[in-house]
Amino acid sequence: MTVNMSCVFIVILGSATLGRPPFSVIQLLWINLVMDVLAAIALATEAPNPTHLKVDNVDESAPIILPVMWRSIYSQVAYQCLVMTIMLYLAPVMGGYSYHLVQSPLRDEDGVTDRTLHYTFMF
Repeated sequence: MTVNMSCVFIVILGSATLGRPPFSVIQLLWINLVMDVLAAIALATEAPNPTHLKVDNVDESAPIILPVMWRSIYSQVAYQCLVMTIMLYLAPVMGGYSYHLVQSPLRDEDGVTDRTLHYTFMF
């Protein structure tokens, strides 16, 4: 959930302010694939706690995600959104990319745009 929420935020922010999303569709699919598979492997390989095995039944109305989990998710999303927003707007300055964020990108001698380098760095 943290990766999906932060990706949605940064794609909407980048599209609304810069005119194009920082990630392509293929990149978003790759992010989801890698992050979801690694999380599933981590959950599947974790040994069960013996105290949880002795519990009879779980109440059907009990929430799947507890409030402490929501706090953890929201704090991680806030951190990821902060880092990605800084990278979205300040990476051209930090990386020395010679293009204006909103205008069309400048091309170098290899034909690779500075915008592509910037967005690949973010990916």
